[in-house]
Amino acid sequence: MFAAEGYSGVSTGELVRRAGVTRGALYHHFEDKRDLFRALVEELEEELEELVLGAARGAYEGGGDAGEAYAAGFDAFLDACARPEFGRVLFVDGPSALGWDEWHEIDARYALAQAEAGLRALISARRMEDRPLEPLARLLHGASIEAALYVAAAGDKEKAKREAREAMSWLLGGMGSLR
Repeated sequence: MFAAEGYSGVSTGELVRRAGVTRGALYHHFEDKRDLFRALVEELEEELEELVLGAARGAYEGGGDAGEAYAAGFDAFLDACARPEFGRVLFVDGPSALGWDEWHEIDARYALAQAEAGLRALISARRMEDRPLEPLARLLHGASIEAALYVAAAGDKEKAKREAREAMSWLLGGMGSLR
């Protein structure tokens, strides 16, 4: 429901009706609609992490190097962001429904660790110069969030994914990781 109608388009009454539960059952597990949404965001972040890491691992185990694994993970991220349950729920409604600080803490818990691990692999493979990881990971994380919003809002999602991939490739190439 949140993916199709957006956070503000879903009422608690409609939620319990379509889930086939009572309000009491909902409130037994969650404080309110926002608490349910927070749990959904956490679940989607875990699923997104599995998709991204799985794609990166698959590329690496398939004979690719650290750069190809990073690119495969980013491609999987963009593919997920084209789906409303990820793009709309996580990146469009997530910050407004939960508030920037809470949403960012949840998102960063997953995404920053992935970004740092990917950069560490690129440095270890000598695909990029050794630099402090945290600021660079935060910058790439910010770029990834903007790419997610770009893809989620696009009428032509395939074109938007292609453009975001090219832009990230250009950014990473400028860091020397795709030489």
